[in-house]
Amino acid sequence: MKKYTAGFYLSFFILHRRLLAAGFFLTLLLPASGFGHEYWFEPDSFFLLPNQKTNVHLFLGEALKVEEERPFETAKTRSFRLFSLDTTRDIGKDNPDKSIPVFSFMPQTAGGYLFAMERDWSYITLEPAQFADYLREDGMEYIIAEREKLGESKAPGRERYSRFIKGLVQVGEKRDNAYKKKSGLKLDIVPLENPYSKKIGDELEFQVLFNGKPLVNKTAFADNRDGENIAKQKLITDAKGKIKVKLDQKGVWLVRLVFMQRCKTGCGEADWESFWGAFSFGLK
Repeated sequence: MKKYTAGFYLSFFILHRRLLAAGFFLTLLLPASGFGHEYWFEPDSFFLLPNQKTNVHLFLGEALKVEEERPFETAKTRSFRLFSLDTTRDIGKDNPDKSIPVFSFMPQTAGGYLFAMERDWSYITLEPAQFADYLREDGMEYIIAEREKLGESKAPGRERYSRFIKGLVQVGEKRDNAYKKKSGLKLDIVPLENPYSKKIGDELEFQVLFNGKPLVNKTAFADNRDGENIAKQKLITDAKGKIKVKLDQKGVWLVRLVFMQRCKTGCGEADWESFWGAFSFGLK
């Protein structure tokens, strides 16, 4: 049996430690599960009758292509509320942790019902090329330019992100103003008309607000899924933070936007922070 010197074992130990460290670093550079995808609310039906029960699902996917259903997570949920014309309910307060679907309800009166959820920070690190690809895909070339200006183009993208998710359900034939109730979300996508007053071929205007102010000249998307057919519109907010969506098909609609900025306080290991907004509704 071959004998090894103490120097050999020391070298082997050092090499082993370096490989472990390298492996750990590579793990940090891999995208976390579910990052770079949208979350959205989708009930069994966006159109209900009074006293009809429905499940509200929180889906994870890409442009309305469902990849998985997410549970309600108490620790990750800062707020979860349900607005009707005259009431506001804190439905996250007693909602069971890890419940799938995230909520079930049976509205008794006709009108609009607006769900709004804010999810807490998550953290991720992406290698430079992955980070740049993700920024381009979601219309955030302004961050690519800022990274170049800061000399960070070849540095990993270290980011924290939070989500602001809304969905509107119509009960019965009564149209009201529940759709424009103030949600208090930091990033808020607000329809300027009732989506359920629209028909195929109409336009629907939205305003995107960040900290209550219009988010100007930023890329937004409007996704539609009608059966197996999925379509996407790319839009740019104007000087008042507004976009116009062409409602050219029935089915599920998702208006979404990601806004990113340099992280300044309470950032942990993140250099950037992003805010993911989503608003879903149906059209028939």
